[in-house]
Amino acid sequence: MAKLGPHEAFEQALDDRGAELWADARLAADLIASGRSAIGGLWLKARAGGVRDLFLSRLQERMGTTTPWTRLPPGTSIANLTGGIDLAATAKQGRLVRQQGLLSRAAGGVLLIPMAECLDSALAALVASAMDAPSATGLLVIALDESLDEEAPLCATIGDRLSLRVDLDGIGWHHLDDQSKDTPTNLEQQDAWREVTIDGLLLKALASLSLSAGHGSSRILSHLVRTARLLACRDDRTTVDEGDVLTALRLCLGIRLAPASNQAPAPTEATAPEDDKAAQTKQSQVSNDPEPQPEAETASPTQLDTLTEMLSAVQAGALAADPWLSVSQRPTRNSGLAGKSGGLRKNARRGRPFGIGLAPPYPEAKPDIVATLRAAAPFQRIRAAQRLAMSKSAATPTAEAFSPRAFVVRDDFRYVRLRHAAPSTAIFVVDASGSTALERLGETKGAIEQLLARCYVRRDEVALIAFRGTQAELLLPPTRSLTAAKRKLSGLPGGGPTPLAAGLKAGLELALTVERRGSSPVLVLLTDGSGNIALDGTPDRARAAEELSRLAQNCKARDLRTICIDIARRPRESVATLAGMLGADLHILRQADARRVSHLVDLSMQEARS
Repeated sequence: MAKLGPHEAFEQALDDRGAELWADARLAADLIASGRSAIGGLWLKARAGGVRDLFLSRLQERMGTTTPWTRLPPGTSIANLTGGIDLAATAKQGRLVRQQGLLSRAAGGVLLIPMAECLDSALAALVASAMDAPSATGLLVIALDESLDEEAPLCATIGDRLSLRVDLDGIGWHHLDDQSKDTPTNLEQQDAWREVTIDGLLLKALASLSLSAGHGSSRILSHLVRTARLLACRDDRTTVDEGDVLTALRLCLGIRLAPASNQAPAPTEATAPEDDKAAQTKQSQVSNDPEPQPEAETASPTQLDTLTEMLSAVQAGALAADPWLSVSQRPTRNSGLAGKSGGLRKNARRGRPFGIGLAPPYPEAKPDIVATLRAAAPFQRIRAAQRLAMSKSAATPTAEAFSPRAFVVRDDFRYVRLRHAAPSTAIFVVDASGSTALERLGETKGAIEQLLARCYVRRDEVALIAFRGTQAELLLPPTRSLTAAKRKLSGLPGGGPTPLAAGLKAGLELALTVERRGSSPVLVLLTDGSGNIALDGTPDRARAAEELSRLAQNCKARDLRTICIDIARRPRESVATLAGMLGADLHILRQADARRVSHLVDLSMQEARS
C-alpha cells in the first residue's frame, strides 16, 4: 500500500472524523427516541445548513408523528413562554382569559431552541424549570448552538441538563448514508432501559473519569449512567458493559480513545517506577471498592483495563473532553464586569426588548399599549362597578359610565425596556520610537489587520495612535474598513525620542470621544515604559514621569478598559508600574508576534461585550 503524503493524510483524517461524527449523531438520535424527556435533551452544535436539517428531520421520524414539536421563536418573551392574557378573548367574553404558553404546549414533547447561545438567562431558567418536571409533562430540549469556537455558548442553566452532545461541523454530504427513513420507536418499550443495571466498579470508573475531565457539573454522572443504560437496552442487554461506558463518555463528554499511532511514548527508566507505583495504587483502590448491588453482575478485572488506561491518560493530560462540551470551562455572556466597556446598555432608546418596566426608561418614552392593556385587564370588572356606583351616586348618570371601554389608570402603564451591546473600539497607542520601532510597528500593523477582519462581523472598530519625537499623532481614526487601514498603515513612520505622556493623553482623549459617541473604548498601550519627553515637547524625564502618573490616574478614575503590553526584549519594572497606575491588564511580549497581540485584544473586546 502506497504511503500517503501529508496533504492526503490530512484529508483522510478529516474524512474519517466526519464519518465518525455522523455515526455518533445517528446513535444519539436513537437514544433520544428511546429515552425521550428522561434523557434531558441534546446539545447540537451546528451551523444552519442541509446537514442539520436532515438530522432534525430524521430525528423527528424516529420519534414518530405523535410527538409534538414546538419551536421557540428568537426574541420571545416571558409572557409567550408562560402564557399571558389573551386580550381578544378577554375583551370579547368580558372576563379574564389566559392563553396557553409555549412551555405548556410543548409538555411531553420536543422544544427546539434555535440560536440557543443567544437565549436570555431568564428564559433559560424557565425552560430549565420545565425540564425538571416529571417525565409525563417534562420537555425534551434540542438546543441548536451556532456559536463560533471563541464565542460564548448557550447558557449553562440549560447546557447542564442536556445529556447528549453532537457536533455536526465537519460533516459533508458524502458522509450521509442512503437510509431515507427510520423506524419510529415503540412507545411501549420506552421504559425498558430502566431495568438495565450497572456494576459498581463501572460506576466508580465513570465518576473518576468525569471528575478528571474537568467537568464541574454534578449532573454529568447521571447523564453518563443513563446513556450507558440506554446503549445496553438498545442491544437487548440487561447489564452495562465496558463498551457502553466508552460510548457514553464519547457522546456525553467527547472523550475518545486515542488511536494506536497517537498514543503517548513509553515511560523512561527514570519515570517508570513512579508510573508503576501510581498504577498499582489505582489498581488497589479499584480492588478495595465495596461490593455492588446484588442484582448487578460484577465486572471482571480485564473489563476495566481500558477504563483504567483512559483514566490515567485523562489525568496525565493526553486525553481531554472537547472544549465546547465542558460547560464549566466555557465563558458566559454574563462574564463581563459591570461598568466595563462593551457591556450591555440597558434602558436604551434602541436595541432588543428584554423586559417590561413600570417607570419610563427615558423621559420621552411612551407606554406599550399591549402590555398596558394586559396589566389593566384583570381589574376591568372592579373598575366598571366602581364607575357605575359613582355614576349612580351622582345626580344624573353620564353616558360614559355605561360605555364599553377599557378602564386604564396610571399604575397600569408599562414600558418596554430595550438593551443593546455597545460596539467596542480598540485604540492602539504604539511606541514608534527607538531602534526597535520596525518590529513594534510591524506587529502592530499585522494585529490591526487581523483584528479588523474579526471586528467587522461584530461592527467593532480599530484606531491607531503612534507617538514618536515630541508628539503623538492619530494615524488611523476609528474605522471598520480594512482597505483604508492597510493604506494608512503602509506609510507608518518610526524613530526618535519617546513622548509617552503625549501618547497616553491622545489615547485618553480619543477614548472619551468614542465613549461620547456611544461606543466602548478598549485602550491598548504598547510601550517599553521609558518616556523622556514632556507634554510641551521639552526633554525632561522627571516632568514627563509626573505628567504620565497624573494621566494614568485620570484614566483609571474613568474606569476605561486598558491593556498594557510590554514590548521590550526584557520585562521592565516601569511598564508594570504603569500598568498598576492604569489598572490595566499587563502582558509581556518579548518577540514581535502580531497574532498574539491580535488574540489578546480580541479576547478583551469579547469580554467587554459579554
